[in-house]
This record gives sequence, structure tokens and C-alpha cells, in this order.
Amino acid sequence: MTGPRTVDVVVETPRNSRNKYEITDTGEVRLDRRLPGAFAFPADYGFVPGATGSDGEPLDALVLTPEPTYPGVRVRARVVGVFWVMTGHGREAKVVCVPDGDPAFDGVEDLEQLPASQLAEIAHFFDIYRDLDPGKDVSCDGRDGVDAGWRVVEEARAGRP
Repeated sequence: MTGPRTVDVVVETPRNSRNKYEITDTGEVRLDRRLPGAFAFPADYGFVPGATGSDGEPLDALVLTPEPTYPGVRVRARVVGVFWVMTGHGREAKVVCVPDGDPAFDGVEDLEQLPASQLAEIAHFFDIYRDLDPGKDVSCDGRDGVDAGWRVVEEARAGRP
């Protein structure tokens, strides 16, 4: 059960991993690809069940866990904002969350309450993570706070990504 402004996030790829995993409709964890650069995911990366992003896939979400979890874990998380990423298919939302109830994030209710270095790391990741994939043009297109992040979740749940 989730509380106000919280969601369940199913982790597909743990923080610090260079392997990009996906969870299939049957629940199977599959290796999608290895990131072809000297960098890794800056947060646990997965999706919000029951919410569809603008790409027709489950809504992407990052959970800023102090330690990486593993594929298939559900994390109850507080939405704190959204990063926008431009892809060949248009602008996509990447909802940013913190683990609900984790004392490391007590008082963090909005993206701008996170360290500037952490926000810069996430933006940098989205700017470069597809650079070495031929034909993939992806870049960070800004960020917004908790109200925009929550609006993205509500619209994705309603089928209006």
C-alpha cells in the first residue's frame, strides 16, 4: 500500500550497474544490454507498475537508494520530481524518488532539496548514457520538482502520458 505522493517502483537495474536489465511480462529478469561506456546507473532504475510512459512502456523511475538493491525488488518510494529526456521518440519523463521511510531522506520532499552534485550526476548520465550506441540520440532536457513529478505519475496511471 502506498501513502500520499508515494509509489511502488519495481527495480530493474541496480545503482552502480553497467548492465541494463528488463523485467518481462512474465516476471523474468533479462539482460537488455551492457552500457558501452565507463559509467553506471546513478540510482536504482525501474518502473512504476500500472503507469504508462509516453513511449508506451511502463513509466520509468529512479530511486535514490543509499545502497543498490537488485532486479525485481519493489521499493515504496516518495516522488520528489522528474527529469526530462529527449529521445528519437520525443520527450520522456524519468520520475525521481527517494525510499519512503528511509531516515537518510527525512525531510526531502522535492528534487531541489537533493545535493546539486547528485542532480548534476543524474543529468550527466542521461546526456551520455546512449552516446556510444549507434543511431541513438538522447539528452537531458531539464528537470522539475515534486508537483510536476506527481502530475506525470497521475497522468501515466490514467493512460495520458
